Order: sequence, then C-alpha cells, then structure tokens
Amino acid sequence: MSDSAAKTERPKRDRGPFPRKGFQILGLGLQDFIRYFFGGNAGLAIVVLIFICLFLAKEAIFFFPQHHHEYRIYRQAGQEYVDLIGKEIDTHTRLGSTVNIAYLAEVNESSTEEDQLVNALLQVKTAVENRTERLGERLGDARESMEDLPEEIAKEADPAKKAEMEKKLAEARKLEQELAPEWKSEAEAALDDPTIWDLDRNPVRLNTEEKVKIREAVLMAEPAREQDHPYFVALRESSAAKKEKARAKYETFKATIDELRNAVKPVRDLHGELRDVAMENRRVLDKFETAPARKKALIEGAEATKDPEEKARKLKMAEAVVMDTPDYEALNKPIYDSVPKYEEIEPTFVSGVTKAWEALPDPKTLETKSGREKLRAAKASYEDFLKSAENSSEKIPKWRHDKPMSVLKTVLAFFFGKDWITNSSWHEFYGLLPLFSGSLLISLIAIVVSVPFSVAAAVYVNQLARSQEQNFIKPALEFIQAIPSIVLGFFGILVLGTALRNLSHVEWLSWVPGFPMSERLNMLTAGLLLAFMAVPTIFTLAEDALNNVPRSFSEASFALGASKLQTIFKVVMPTAISGIVAAVLLGFGRIIGETMVVLLVAGNKIQIPDFTAGIGVFTQPAHTMTGIIAQELGEVEQGSLHWRALFMVGMVLFCISLLINYFAQRILKKFHHAH
Repeated sequence: MSDSAAKTERPKRDRGPFPRKGFQILGLGLQDFIRYFFGGNAGLAIVVLIFICLFLAKEAIFFFPQHHHEYRIYRQAGQEYVDLIGKEIDTHTRLGSTVNIAYLAEVNESSTEEDQLVNALLQVKTAVENRTERLGERLGDARESMEDLPEEIAKEADPAKKAEMEKKLAEARKLEQELAPEWKSEAEAALDDPTIWDLDRNPVRLNTEEKVKIREAVLMAEPAREQDHPYFVALRESSAAKKEKARAKYETFKATIDELRNAVKPVRDLHGELRDVAMENRRVLDKFETAPARKKALIEGAEATKDPEEKARKLKMAEAVVMDTPDYEALNKPIYDSVPKYEEIEPTFVSGVTKAWEALPDPKTLETKSGREKLRAAKASYEDFLKSAENSSEKIPKWRHDKPMSVLKTVLAFFFGKDWITNSSWHEFYGLLPLFSGSLLISLIAIVVSVPFSVAAAVYVNQLARSQEQNFIKPALEFIQAIPSIVLGFFGILVLGTALRNLSHVEWLSWVPGFPMSERLNMLTAGLLLAFMAVPTIFTLAEDALNNVPRSFSEASFALGASKLQTIFKVVMPTAISGIVAAVLLGFGRIIGETMVVLLVAGNKIQIPDFTAGIGVFTQPAHTMTGIIAQELGEVEQGSLHWRALFMVGMVLFCISLLINYFAQRILKKFHHAH
C-alpha cells in the first residue's frame, strides 16, 4: 500500500461485539438501536430518580425555616413559659395516674372471679342479641308499645283517636304473643352453639353450672325487659361487697393518692390563668403575621371586581387591616407578674408530692403482679416529676419573650422532640423521636424473628435438602412476596392480633413480660408480620451468598475428614458471612420501609414507648415514620408546616434506607472481591 493510500484510508470504527448486518438508518444498525434503547431507559430512570430526590429535598429543607419561625412566635406569645409549668403538671399527672392504677389493681383483684363472670354473661348476652337482632327489634318495639300506649289511651279524649290507639295496642299484644316464643327458640339455638361461649378478652373458664346460670339469665333478659336474673344480681352484689372490703383495707393507700393529686391544685390554677393570657397573645401575633397577606388579598379582590360598591367595601377593609407591630412587653406583662406567685407555690407543691410519695406502700406489700409493677414503674414517673420541677424552677425566673431563638434548637426539637401534635389550637409540635422509636422497635422484632428462620432455611435448602425439597421450599418462601401487604394487615387485625392477646391472658403465661396484653394491635403483632414479609428477601440473598462459596472449599474440608455439618458451620457459613450480613441489612431496609402493615396493625399511638416495662415494651402500641406519612399526608394543606414536616420525615426515612443499602452493597462488594 502506498503512503498516499495509507494517509487517505479512514480508521475503522469500533463496531462493538456485534458486526453490522442488515438494514441501517443514518449509519446505525439494529444492535445500535437496541443498545441506545436500553441505555436511554436507564438514563431516564436516573433522571426521574434525581427529580424525585430534588423534590423531596426541596419540600423537606424548607421545613426548618418555617419551623423556626413558628417557634419564635411560640416564645413571643408566652406559650413557652406556660408550657414549662404545663410539663411539670403533666409529669405529676402521669405519676398520680400510675399510682392510682396500682391501687385499682389491688381493689379489683378481690372481686376478679365475680367480675369475670359478669363480663362473660354480658359477652354471651351481646352475642345472642346480635344473632337475634331482627326478631329482637320487632319484639322490643311491640313491648314498648304495650308499655306506652295504655297511658296515652287514658289521656286521650278524642274517641276516634282513642279507638285507633286501642287497635294498635291489641296488635302489639298479638305480635308479642307470636314473637316471644320465636325469639326464645332462636336464642336457645344460639346458646346451643359452642362458638358463642368463646369469650374474647376473658380468661375465665366456665363450668357447667355457671353456663346453665348464664343461659337462664340471658333468656330472662328478653328485649325491652328490665329485670335481671338473680344470678346476675348476686354476682354484682358480691363484687361490690368485696371491692368495698378491699377499699377499707387500702384506705390509707387511697388517702395518700388523694393527697398526692391535690398537691397540684394551686399550680394548675395558675397554669390555667396564664394559658388564657398566652392564647390571647398568640391570636394577636397570628393576626399581625397574616396582616400583609390579608391586605394584599383584599386589594387584589377590589381590583378584580367591577362592582363599585363591592370595590369600595374591600378597599375600606384593606385600609382597616392593622400593620402595626404589637407591644410584646405589654402582652407578656401578666406572665412576668406571675413569676413571684409561681416561686411562692412551687416549693409547697414539690414538698407535698414528695411527702405523699414517701408515704406510699412498698411495692412488695401489694398482692397483685400488676399493682407491684405499676408502683415500681411510678418511681420513674416520680423522678421525671422532680427533674421537670427543677427545670421549671430554674428556667421560669430567667425566661424572656425577646430572647433570640436558636436555629439549632428548633432543628434538635424536630430530631429529638418527644411530641407529635398536629391541628392543635395551642401549638403544633413535630418531634421525630416517638415515630423513630416505633419504627426501630418494630424493625428490631422483625429482624430478630426473621433472620434465624431465613438463614436456617437458606442453609438447609442450599446444603442439606434434596432436589425435590428445594423445588418445593424455594418457590413457597418466595411466594410470600406475592401476598399483598394489605391482606397481611387484615390477617394481623382479625387473626394474629386476637390470637396473641388471647394467648397473653392464659394464666400460666402471666410470667411473660408484657402479658397479659391490653391491646391486640401493638408492636409485637406488627413485628411478627414484618418478619414474615422479610423472610423471602433474606432467604433469597443468603442462599445466593451460600451459592457463591467455591465448591473447592467444601471439597477440601471433606478431604480433611470434616463432616457435613462441620463443613457447613466452619467453612461454608464463615466464608459466606459477608453476603449473609448484606442479606440481613437489605431485609432490614425492606422492613423499615413497609407502610401498610404497620399502619393497620401497630396501634398508631404516637408516644415514646415506656421502656421501664423492660421486654414488655414490645407489647405496647406505637406509630411509625412510614405510617404517619400514609395517614396524614392526604389530609394536610400543601405547603403548610405540617406538610413539610411529613416530607422531612420522608427525607429521614430515605436517608436511613440509603445508608442501609450503601453498607449492604459495600459488604457485598467486599464479599465478591474476596472470591
């Protein structure tokens, strides 16, 4: 080839792994179009993800300036001062309530058997009424007519109306005679059904004699009949007598509780007066804050209208809008004047509570388990009260409405705040801690339950199961992912929650922390359902990690004389541990992002769980970050503080999921590099 030919020859383009064949458009072949199609889709997905992240970040970030502004008004109106006293009162109320529950547990224990039988009777009676509802309503109406019409007939002077009413009375009597036997027959048939004696939330086991008496009492309580069966009356009288005897026994206990509760009265009265002042201050400040927007809206409305009278009226209203800055010092003068009074009554309040606390009985002297637990838990409430009283005594004399509000304080108030209070006429609080703690505890239950089952199943399927077992177990576990979460939520409400609550009332399980459970919808129920949902994810990824262990490792172990189980636990699993850990992390990400199940089953109670209950904390209801977004986002005004707070919760959740996935991918990458 000549030099000139070499210079003019064009270099060949890289055609990629596929040579060009067939038709071409603008120099692009079929393989180019396929490559650009999938590459374009991937690029579009990334662009959409970026826009979603930017939108989420924009709505979330603007929460903090708005939150800081609201907190500044909260201080200027004096509400912050009032809440310093209010928190002290709240801790005292919790203390009094906890101690009173311990007292009631002792009193009610004396008549437990009678109360359980009364509840059993009422449950059976309600079940029978539900099954005989149609007949019962007709029979009840007939009997009410038989009771009311004779008196009305006696008062009626018009012969025609009187005759008509007598005719109705005769019809009611005839109907009652026809329906009464029919209702009794239907009620007896209902009582013969064994399922009607399955008593919900009642651990009592009825013997034959008690069932007979309950049956008689239910049949006697016909529709619109007032009398009670002697058995029912006797149970109630016996219960009341035993309670009265118990009250006499714990009279000193009750007097101490009353003394503890009454100690707060002077502080509560002062708090009520100051709360009214702060509420009025807040109305004034809100009116001032919204004045520019109201004036602008009135002017724009006047310009838009063509009616001269309406235009003049709106312009006049716009001129009347007050734009003057309020006198904050004058507004808060009643609050400043209350400081000496507070300093006078506060020591008496604290000393009164302390004296009453020291007079309470020793928890060991109480007879019931719940009474002892509540009185022990009251110690934490008492310590919270003392801390709150000390905090109020220190901050109230130094409080100023014009003290600068730190931005950091409002940021920390969101991340570490203990209250999530919306649509409040007082002030809205957005604290993440109760939602985060609920999500974390439910996820902890789920991961603790799901990991052993998932990893064990993966080891068995990968290392021990025959091919027939593998072909059955793997599809069965992976099928769980196809079950809609709403279906699992209904299962949790109707089946799992009720079953766990009934199980918790079994007497020989009373030693279990958190038993008996008062609520069927709680963190334990939600955690067990999420564990069930996480099994396929952890199982599949853990099984893949075991698959990636080189066969030569196992063969070398067998060659050295190791057994199958020794090879699994000392060679295969340690080698695959990084992949198993990554599987657990990805399963955790699946759990913490679940919404529908926790929304339906967790109980949706916005509070920080009571950790003084120990392991029993898991049987308490809670709310979660995902649940609060799903529950409230559709009901809030777009652009409001509440709206942005929910987006901020979503941003936190997004960051948590991102971190979990990041660490999981790092572990997986390390695992792959190792092999």
